[in-house]
Amino acid sequence: MKRKAVLLAALAMALAAPAAIPSAAYAAETAITAEPGTAINAVADVQAGGTVTISGTTNASEVIIKVIQPDGTILFFDTVKASGGLFTDAFKLPSTASTGTYQIVAGQGTDVDNRTFTVTGSTYYPPPVNPGNPVTPTDPAVVQIKFGLSDVSSPANGFATVDASKSTAAAMQILIPAAVGKSIGDNGLRIVLPGGAVALPKEVLKALAELGGTDADASIALNVRALSAAETASAISGAAGEGLTPQGQVYEISLSVILTNGSAKKLDAFAKPVQLQLKLSTGADARLAGIYYVSDSGTIEYVGATVKDGAVTADITHFSAYGVFAYSKTYTDVPSSYWAAGVIRELTAKHIVEGISDDRFGPKANITRAEFVAMLVRALGLKATAAAPFTDIPAGSWFAETTAAAYENGIASGTGNGKFEPNKAITREEMAIMIVNVYAKRGGAGPVGTAADLGSFKDAAAVSSWAKEAVQTAIHAGLMTGSDSRFAPREKAIRAEAAKVLYNLLFGA
Repeated sequence: MKRKAVLLAALAMALAAPAAIPSAAYAAETAITAEPGTAINAVADVQAGGTVTISGTTNASEVIIKVIQPDGTILFFDTVKASGGLFTDAFKLPSTASTGTYQIVAGQGTDVDNRTFTVTGSTYYPPPVNPGNPVTPTDPAVVQIKFGLSDVSSPANGFATVDASKSTAAAMQILIPAAVGKSIGDNGLRIVLPGGAVALPKEVLKALAELGGTDADASIALNVRALSAAETASAISGAAGEGLTPQGQVYEISLSVILTNGSAKKLDAFAKPVQLQLKLSTGADARLAGIYYVSDSGTIEYVGATVKDGAVTADITHFSAYGVFAYSKTYTDVPSSYWAAGVIRELTAKHIVEGISDDRFGPKANITRAEFVAMLVRALGLKATAAAPFTDIPAGSWFAETTAAAYENGIASGTGNGKFEPNKAITREEMAIMIVNVYAKRGGAGPVGTAADLGSFKDAAAVSSWAKEAVQTAIHAGLMTGSDSRFAPREKAIRAEAAKVLYNLLFGA
């Protein structure tokens, strides 16, 4: 009779952390030449999720069996009774088992034998043939990884998780029961991939469930294919890819529901954004990196970039090809020695600031109220739901939407008499008001600045009364500084100053 308690305990330890050899008797077993007493029969190669059967002959009354993963950790441990000189045992591989060579050790003491078998990939479940609406994958190179509801972790921080990160396939189809939405309640689902993760919010899971209809056995299918280096190079070879350098893997991704009759229903757009996370390659310049959408027509669009722990995250509203690229652009009027060169380069890479022409940034040029508002709105990803109530903001103008978004979100107001004066050069104290409004909305409403923060500036009295509190807070929070003991509140701000203030707001001084 198998000792199931021992098996479960050993297996739990093996999955939790790299395990050591369980007893001194096994200390050198992998180097021992097998003796005639115990012998393991050949073990067939198997795919992840499949069953491994171990059998053989022995002179002992019971045999200890251990299976070691490619990384040296114990996957399976059991003690079985022998009968008539024969022993047999079996266990099921996890659906996420790594590909590679596994070692079997069986016996007791010095009477042991060794065998190996190979896990060749994940279990492939070919769908029924349906010529009218064939289901993907039809390419045999696509590895299909099928998860059950028991493979889905308990929700944490609003998301349950399935882990497909151990797959080494360049192309795979991850299958999850469409009923997962009901099983995890009011939560989303995070699917961990070898090169990142996809987080599906509950709204997207609901849409997928609706595509499945009354089919209780329908599956969510996440198709992921890693583009080759040649494909990636070709995608950015045109003018649209100028200045871009790959900083990680590019993936072609799609999402659909597969019904039990083999038909597939693709979900093309998302009611709520899906969070896409992609790993940065070793040595990548995180300051210049972002996630880009690569369309079939050859256009390349910046999506976003929140960089943390060696990965880039952005929200997307549809699936296609996405990858991490660094965008490096130089301006002829911004030498590397210029005091704001690094800030301008990084904000340009994040598509927050733009030049005044293809090769010039205009760092010393005055910046208008409309231009600074546009910088803030782009940086924060804000959208307007209605037009701004200003008589001097023409509908269809380049600044109409950004000004409306800034007004709607309480960042900027007019200058009086129903006007915004979009083309007026912004003053430093006007800039302070806008930047502090954003700072407060982003959770920076800490201690408000005081007169002491302005005390060290010779021109403190020149600050307008309506801007004084904002200027003090901007100085106190490190968002703005002065020069030569002057704050120059009523002087016109230049584009380099605006870039630096915005950088201080977004990333800290």
